[in-house]
Amino acid sequence: MTSAPPFPSPNIPPRISSEPEIDLRGLMMILWRRRVLILGLLLVLLSLVAIVLSFIQPRYKAKSLVHLNNPVTAGGSPELQALAGLTKRDNTMILSEIEIVRSRGLAQHIVMRLNLLADPGFNPRFAAHKNAALNGNFKTARLPPEIAQRDMDAVVTNFLKYLDARAIPGSNVMQISYLSPDPTRAAFIANAVADAYIAQRLENKMKSSRRVSSWLDRRLEELREQVRMAAQNVADYRAQHDLNEGVRGDMAGEQFSQLNAQLINAQTRQAELQARLAQLKHLSGNAGELQTAAEIINSGLIQKLKLNEAALQQEISDLSARYGPRHPEMIKRVDELRDLRETMAAEMDVIAASVASELKVAGARVAGLKDSLARLQSERHSEGGAIIRLHELQDEARTSRQIFENFLETYKRSAAQDELQESGAQIISYAAAPAMPAYPNKRLILALTAIAGLFAGVSLSFLFEKMDNNFRSAGQLEAALGFPCFALIPKVANLTGKAAADYILARPASVAAEAIRTLRTVLGLRGKEKGGPKVVTVTSSFPGEGKTTLSAWLGRMAAKSGEKVIIIDADLRRPKIHHSFGQKNTLSLVDYLTGEKTLEEIVQIDERSGLHILYGRAVPGSALQLIGGARMEKLVAALRQSYDLVIIDSPACMAVSDARILATLSDQLLYAVAWEETPRAIVAGGVKQFTDLDFEKIGFILTNVDVQKHVRYGYGDTVYYYGRNDKYS
Repeated sequence: MTSAPPFPSPNIPPRISSEPEIDLRGLMMILWRRRVLILGLLLVLLSLVAIVLSFIQPRYKAKSLVHLNNPVTAGGSPELQALAGLTKRDNTMILSEIEIVRSRGLAQHIVMRLNLLADPGFNPRFAAHKNAALNGNFKTARLPPEIAQRDMDAVVTNFLKYLDARAIPGSNVMQISYLSPDPTRAAFIANAVADAYIAQRLENKMKSSRRVSSWLDRRLEELREQVRMAAQNVADYRAQHDLNEGVRGDMAGEQFSQLNAQLINAQTRQAELQARLAQLKHLSGNAGELQTAAEIINSGLIQKLKLNEAALQQEISDLSARYGPRHPEMIKRVDELRDLRETMAAEMDVIAASVASELKVAGARVAGLKDSLARLQSERHSEGGAIIRLHELQDEARTSRQIFENFLETYKRSAAQDELQESGAQIISYAAAPAMPAYPNKRLILALTAIAGLFAGVSLSFLFEKMDNNFRSAGQLEAALGFPCFALIPKVANLTGKAAADYILARPASVAAEAIRTLRTVLGLRGKEKGGPKVVTVTSSFPGEGKTTLSAWLGRMAAKSGEKVIIIDADLRRPKIHHSFGQKNTLSLVDYLTGEKTLEEIVQIDERSGLHILYGRAVPGSALQLIGGARMEKLVAALRQSYDLVIIDSPACMAVSDARILATLSDQLLYAVAWEETPRAIVAGGVKQFTDLDFEKIGFILTNVDVQKHVRYGYGDTVYYYGRNDKYS
């Protein structure tokens, strides 16, 4: 017979593989064993969160969309377009428009327009004021101005708390949203904010246009007065010098007329440059409007820079949506855009300086022509001073009229443009009443709670598994202590004493009987060249772990199979074997060890199985001396020669040291461990008592196993097959 495979000693640490494997099945079985904890915790968390959510007032978010478009300029001169306030929009301006929507000024306008001061949802104090008025307390109902202003500030703050505006990435669209317990009210307020924003933009543009028109009105009155005065001067001069129309002068007069014509052209050019320079100065505070001036539009460099600016803005928009504001490429493009705009601003300043320079040249030309006329007038003074003066007055009158007509044309265009004024933004989608609340997002919260509950349940499961202090499988025993587990003995419920010992005979086809047969087979296979161990000591850490029942079952099963078997009740402190067989212990092992009786006189025979038994009797004071004496050693040696199997039922090893003495007389120690009951540290301490004596012929027996529960846990040891194949029983 070949020997059984060796098992590692508890004193020698097992070798650890350099490539540890993850036991997925083991992890899944841990979760299966703890499924009640996981599902219970999940249901509790979901229930608590659902209860909390039921107390939270839902709020609905309605959204309207506003497009900030690039205005299409109407026909006309660049000056008219600039005065009408039509400018191209920079995409970055959308951030400024968002702040306008969030401003307290616009919010206060909407609060007053919708009369939200009288809404208890926005102004809880209103209900108190209303009740005071109804109760006749008009002094309380009539609020001082400072209290009314505080109410207004509080309502505006409350209104802005639920108002939001944000840009849609990659577009010129702004989203305006409002959060309210009433979905219809949320849509109504979101649309009211969008309408108020559009109206305010249009009003601001109208105000700007009216300021331009007012300036033109004043200037036209001044020019009209200048034309009138110039015409009056011509008429007065003719009357004074008795000059009729159609009088022709000499050659000097023709020269004088030509100079006057040149002066008129120069003065016209000067006036035009003055108007353009005034326009540039008037619009210098707004870079977007300045770009519509004629000089800016006609500048090839500016147009090229504008194209580069548009391309950079598109790249920034794409990078913003893809990487965010802190990405190096994003920062680089923003710096390039800033440098480009600084270049454009510098070029615009150069253009403005160029216009000023042209105006200076035109002024110098006007001054030079005037000087020439003055000299010519002086030369002709003696010849026809009156005619020259007349021509001069006529030229001044024509110049004044031409300037007046130019401004009058601009004024008419501006007046026509006022009627075509647009806000530069349009509502592309009005808000509709939402069907589902936006806050709280119950689906998202419950989903996150479920994930958190599962995570907590799984974490607690692994934590409890690590903190588990009991043995539930043969694998756990062998892995923890390094000795084999020979059998797992199922628990037989509601049986004690004689009924428990008789169970193995009354139910020979039961799972418990099959487990005992397996144990006997395993013992017989160990050390086959010697016929297996003949003397077997059965012990446990504490009383009540089933070692006595195990001894009775093993002895009866071996005897029924034809072997010559004897059981020795060596527990001389709390003997129980005689109770298991329903006998009295009048004749006991104590009588033999004290020399009062012979072996033949104390041996009892179990009639149902043919098992021989030596009962024990309680002698606590002398138990250790009797067990450790020479007669006990001689008794075991004699029985080894006479019987096929000698079973010694010893006391619990953690209570007394008797089991250690008996183990030295045995070939095999069976250590009973109660399933899911005996702490691991206790079992390790009990085993150490024997290994300290260099006794390592130890085998574990896992007793009182709940078969059904064990099978549900999914441990892959022998009892699993008992549970699955109980139909063979």
